[in-house]
Amino acid sequence: MKSRCVYCVAYFFYWLLLFLLLKPIFLIYHWSDASSYSCSEWAKVMIHGLSMDLSTAGYFSAFVVLALLVSSFFDATKWLDKLIKGYTYLVLPLLALIVVSDLILYSYWGFRIDSTPLFYLKTPKDALASGTTAMAVGSTLMVILMTLIAAVAFHFFHKRMFKIKGKSLPYLVPSLLFAFLTVFFIRGGLGVSTMNTGRVYFSNSVFLNHAAINPIWNFIYSLSRNDSFDGRYCYFEKDVADAYFSKMVEPEADSTTLSLLKVSRPNIIMVVLESFGSTSCEALGGEKGVMPNLSALSSEGVLFTRFYANSFRTDRGLVSLLSGYPAQPTTSLMKYPNKSQSVSKFPLSLKNAGYDVAFYYGGDDNFTNMRSYLVMSGFEKIVNEDDFSGDDMSEKWGAYDHALFRRVMEDIRQQQETPFFKLMLTLNSHEPFDVPMRRFEHKYLNAVAYTDSCLGVFIDDLKKSSCWDSTLVVLVPDHAYRYPDTLQGSDELRHRIPMVWLGGALRDTMKVDTVASQIDLARTLLAQLDIDASDFKFSKNIFGKSSPKFAFYAFNEGFGVVEDSALSIYDCGAEKSLCETDSLLTKKGKAYLQSLFDDLSKR
Repeated sequence: MKSRCVYCVAYFFYWLLLFLLLKPIFLIYHWSDASSYSCSEWAKVMIHGLSMDLSTAGYFSAFVVLALLVSSFFDATKWLDKLIKGYTYLVLPLLALIVVSDLILYSYWGFRIDSTPLFYLKTPKDALASGTTAMAVGSTLMVILMTLIAAVAFHFFHKRMFKIKGKSLPYLVPSLLFAFLTVFFIRGGLGVSTMNTGRVYFSNSVFLNHAAINPIWNFIYSLSRNDSFDGRYCYFEKDVADAYFSKMVEPEADSTTLSLLKVSRPNIIMVVLESFGSTSCEALGGEKGVMPNLSALSSEGVLFTRFYANSFRTDRGLVSLLSGYPAQPTTSLMKYPNKSQSVSKFPLSLKNAGYDVAFYYGGDDNFTNMRSYLVMSGFEKIVNEDDFSGDDMSEKWGAYDHALFRRVMEDIRQQQETPFFKLMLTLNSHEPFDVPMRRFEHKYLNAVAYTDSCLGVFIDDLKKSSCWDSTLVVLVPDHAYRYPDTLQGSDELRHRIPMVWLGGALRDTMKVDTVASQIDLARTLLAQLDIDASDFKFSKNIFGKSSPKFAFYAFNEGFGVVEDSALSIYDCGAEKSLCETDSLLTKKGKAYLQSLFDDLSKR
């Protein structure tokens, strides 16, 4: 039993050591970029990338863990020796090929290797034409050299550590522990979120974040996803689609018709309210008594009455809000760091304009690659579940919302730099709706009421602070919720959400009945601050004189387009309209979706 245990642990560490060495190799190979960073930053690359290296080592050790388990029932072990050596010698050249390809391609593409090169292999002649003979020879020699070094190291280790003789039924007990640890490392822990590239992001430097990624993990993971956006949802010839799309974006020469602010550079607090839908908001004709604070606050500021979420998930909603980028029917941009890093982000625009920016969330900010997106959005300060005490934590997701609001208020009182932008993402109105309050029998309504009560306390405290008169508060959900449960995912009402602006920085109170959506917040807010927003291609200024007035939202394999007196809901999978009051609007929606994926394919 001892020999099997020792070999199992040693085999895992063999892979871990190889993967750890890939980081200094990457940094040295890209010396022109890496040389500008200190030794401590190089060390952070190693430290923050360790979890992904452990995950990758777990993947490649899983087969041997299983083989050792099976071998404990047999006296003969010669087959086990050949199996382990054959498996290892087979995968080593494949891994070396991935590593070398990553080293070379990063210089051209600016992101770690994923499945993208496989699409170019469909036309190998064209793919090879972009490289030189010297590059081909050099890369081949590198693959061979890396394979030989790794193979010799394995041979040296295996020859000395493989001392397994005869069956060992007692090994079944520790084998379960090894199996558990393998799964633990593969997942990246026992939390809700599994291993993803966002887990290793730690810096505002794109290069350092990329250096922390394990290229083998990234490549294999990408194979399980459909990263090709090219040619999807292609309904029209390009010139026809472009003609429709050109009428759905902000005109180049447009100006705002209304100035809402009396402060040129107000402090901005943006509260993203988990799952707050219009059907539970009395101010929008929804359920009474569920959001009494939000409904009351809507009369103190600016209430947007025909505002829509672009999707039904938090990761997609955040991208729509912060980047002014539409959600997609079958995927999430946040899950593709190589693409999400290229879209504009208004917190970064604020930071460049002199704002101090910070993000607050009571949960795991690694979920769905959120952290990588936040770091690239300019957030230097990110507060997550690790920053709260055990008494503040719920059983499932993370810190309670009252603790989140309290933490933000504490930081505001100590805030030295102004203007500031603080983004809060609430949590407890998400399933399983674990909240320390019981007011409604319906769990969703009860959770929303709890978060609304926390919001009310927060705004009351904020009004008493010295910064209230120079602060703009933006209340907006990440998405709506299916309440009542008779709503379908495609329904227009399923995506309608409240948005409220309030604070001492506002000139007056009003209701805005213009049809708009989350993607329009970026350009609208920046226009109020007189900050250039021309990079936000899909976003529209709600108060622009010539801005198109519509909302686009995506659901699973479909989309909806809402105008002032027209609605089109289209099922892309079934290729049919679910609701159509204007056939032209359906065509415009198809062209919009086609243009969106055309833009995605180029990022």
